[in-house]
Amino acid sequence: MMRVSKYIALVLLLSVCISTAQAGDAGRETPFAIGAGARPLGMGGGFVSMADDATSLYYNPSGLSSLEFQEFAAMHTVLLEGSIYDVVSWVYPIGDHHGLGIGIMRLGTEDITRRVDYLDRGAFHYAYSQSLLSYGRSLGNRFAIGTSLKILRQSLAGHTDFGIGLDLGLTAKIHRHLALGVMARDIRAPELQLQATSERTPVSVVGGLSLSDLAVSEYVQLTAAVDLEKTEDRDLKVRAGAEIDFHRSFALRLGYDRDNVSFGAGLKYRRLKVDYAYKLVDYVSDIHHFSLSFLIGNSVSEQIRLKEIAALPPEPTEEEKQFAALMEQGNLYLHRFHLDSATYFFSEALKYQPDNREIIGSIAAIEEARRKQREQETLLFEAQEELNQTLGGFLTQAGQLYAQRHYRASLDLLELIFDIDPDNYRAQQLQRQIRQSMSDEIAANFETARQAWEAGRLVEAIEAYNRILDVDPDNEGASQSKQQVLATMGLPEKIRLGIEMFEKGRYEAAKTQFRAILDVNPNEATALDYLNRIQEAQTRTATLEDLQNDAEIWSLYLDGLRFMRNKEYQQAIEAWQKVLAKYPNNPNTLNNIEQARLRMGAQDSDN
Repeated sequence: MMRVSKYIALVLLLSVCISTAQAGDAGRETPFAIGAGARPLGMGGGFVSMADDATSLYYNPSGLSSLEFQEFAAMHTVLLEGSIYDVVSWVYPIGDHHGLGIGIMRLGTEDITRRVDYLDRGAFHYAYSQSLLSYGRSLGNRFAIGTSLKILRQSLAGHTDFGIGLDLGLTAKIHRHLALGVMARDIRAPELQLQATSERTPVSVVGGLSLSDLAVSEYVQLTAAVDLEKTEDRDLKVRAGAEIDFHRSFALRLGYDRDNVSFGAGLKYRRLKVDYAYKLVDYVSDIHHFSLSFLIGNSVSEQIRLKEIAALPPEPTEEEKQFAALMEQGNLYLHRFHLDSATYFFSEALKYQPDNREIIGSIAAIEEARRKQREQETLLFEAQEELNQTLGGFLTQAGQLYAQRHYRASLDLLELIFDIDPDNYRAQQLQRQIRQSMSDEIAANFETARQAWEAGRLVEAIEAYNRILDVDPDNEGASQSKQQVLATMGLPEKIRLGIEMFEKGRYEAAKTQFRAILDVNPNEATALDYLNRIQEAQTRTATLEDLQNDAEIWSLYLDGLRFMRNKEYQQAIEAWQKVLAKYPNNPNTLNNIEQARLRMGAQDSDN
């Protein structure tokens, strides 16, 4: 209530302060200064900042921008000597930012007696009217502007003239309830001439301030407004008034219209409004104004809502809903690549729309995808089978080498398995067995070498150290101990050591031993003889053990296996051909090359 009182006090104070300007008056004004509409006139005509209905054409055309409904309004007033003042207007909102309006205001007197030399010479009439074409537009959320084009017509006793005028209005929404309005009338002033004398409509400027729809209680609203009007050649005038509305259905009004007091009331029922204004006028009969208006069509808000509804897709039928649900499920399963389920739902949807090309295309795409999937599954199965065979072959060879106590070669083959399958249980188990056997054999040979050294069996000690180095080539203890034993051995013992190595098939080790003897004694016959025997032996069919005993050749052999596993068949063949250059008759290498060539040929055929 304090906020309401503050706003009311502001309007009343402005009205009281300005009222002192109502001293003497001279000049003239347009007859249409009477106003338009019983509601505004009941509030003293202070309506410039409140214009929001069909009377906006006259009071402030910028109010057309905030119209919610089409509205038709008419006012009828009986003036002095039977003069009639009528106003008819129609306004039309264009969307929620524009508005148009047309109206006619007419002041007329009929059956005026013509007297010439005090004799009656018949009757004539007088009429003064203006037609208005108005437009209003909002400028953002707070401001609006509008204009009215006016065509004035004046007729008297058979004499008629026309003129064109122009009004301009502006509204500013200062607060939710507080508004400011400015109206400039006849800024393009019409000029009318009936006979010799012409008259120009005076320019007037009106500024107004209003407080609207202040809630006094749940069902009571208060509105107050004040206008200051300055007409050319006239003093400043005040129009002010207030309205109290009950239940948005019945209203009482009080106003001050320049030098006179006005009262009014209004009744609203649904879209129909009936208003009445009573104005006390000094020295003449009081004036009664009657207005009738009604709203037409849907509101702007309802029109916008209906357009939004019309823009929405129509409510689907039950069959369309089922079809959409099947398509949604089909697309969902297709997205997840569950092709069988997707095919089922698409096939069910096709029953509703047998010619739907999208569904037909989706099913065809699924069938193609399934065909490719089967091909990929076949290739994957074949690749897995091939991989399993490779792993099985590596594991078998590793086991055979382990059984023959070729530990390093066996571990090398296991590494090939771990490159493919790091968690291969059988390979891990065999790897543990090999490492344990290596550890046990190294320990046993160190003990054998120690006992043989102490007993003076130097060849036996050397052989024990060689077995350790075969198992662990980097064993420093065995290498140093072997050198110490060799340093104490005589030529016969060295020759006997080389012969034992040769007889055990350790050709590379025997070759090294005999060459060391020849470095000391180049003509030693036994060494020369056994070197020839070694060369002859190496030309015979080489075993896998022979390759393993040759570190360089064994590395090439393993590289070939890796290339073979990765389907790099040409690289595998090239690696194994290097093996055959030194061991031409090795059956394992020859068989591997043959397998690589067969697979390479099959690969080329597929491509």
